Amino acid sequence: MGKKAYTILDLSKEFKKDKQVIRRLISRLNIEPINKDTRAFINEPLLFSNKAYTLLAKELRVSQTDTPDTQTDTPDTQTDTQEKKEDLPKDKLIEVLERELEHSKERLEKSEQEKVSLMQLLDQQQRLTLQANQKIELLESPEGKEDLKHKSKWYNIFKK
Repeated sequence: MGKKAYTILDLSKEFKKDKQVIRRLISRLNIEPINKDTRAFINEPLLFSNKAYTLLAKELRVSQTDTPDTQTDTPDTQTDTQEKKEDLPKDKLIEVLERELEHSKERLEKSEQEKVSLMQLLDQQQRLTLQANQKIELLESPEGKEDLKHKSKWYNIFKK
């Protein structure tokens, strides 16, 4: 392949992956671009070396002979390699989906617990409101006013 520099776009095309996937892999693998400090403008594309290409190929489980530039396999080995390639992403996909399912289950359990707690708090608030309304009605009724007048003398002393 020689000394070639790859942009993220080149790498995404080489590995047939989305640019975001390549960016995340580069970040996760701590791969430094070769022109990070020498770019004239910040919006110039970052360039990555063959070493970065090799690391990404290893991480994506793609042999360098499987890439479009250097593909020289026979038709039989091409189909075997293609089947292996298809199995690996399926396994990864299943693994990711299982983790997401576990996470969703945990979130659902947590939300159920919060729902029960909120229902208890709502019930408590409704009971307190009902008691307060009953006391207000009792105090505003003629019988309640009479009861206040006939309270003990201590009540009348402290009332003043």
